[in-house]
Amino acid sequence: MTMEPATRLTLRKEIVMLVVEDDQGHYLLIRHCLRQAGIQNKIIHLKDGQEALDYVFDEACSPNDIRKFIMLLDIRMPGLDGVEVLEQLKQNHRTADMPIIMLTTSQDRDLARQCYELGCAAHVVKPPGDVLIRAIQRVSERY
Repeated sequence: MTMEPATRLTLRKEIVMLVVEDDQGHYLLIRHCLRQAGIQNKIIHLKDGQEALDYVFDEACSPNDIRKFIMLLDIRMPGLDGVEVLEQLKQNHRTADMPIIMLTTSQDRDLARQCYELGCAAHVVKPPGDVLIRAIQRVSERY
């Protein structure tokens, strides 16, 4: 169940939303939430942590491309989980400044603190709604 966002948001056209989510249903809820909030930017669905790293570190992905990304990263995924992906992205000079919003179903404060210590821009508990849209708004203001 998604909470319809009251916040409307228009991002600069060149911003690309990378949604890293292994659950197709959750991805569809996130996409719906973004569209309901007025976000019409390109959305790329990456189905797990390894696919996210492969996409971002692909040689065809230039530093200029990376500067356009806002990543919405699920924490709990099989294989490489979101915390591991966050850590690898923040340790690499090409991707260290990419805004990453962590998504989770957990209320675990220690996990949230760990994500902030590793450099995430925001930590949002699902289902997506106004909190997610406001987090995107905050990080998009850096552009």
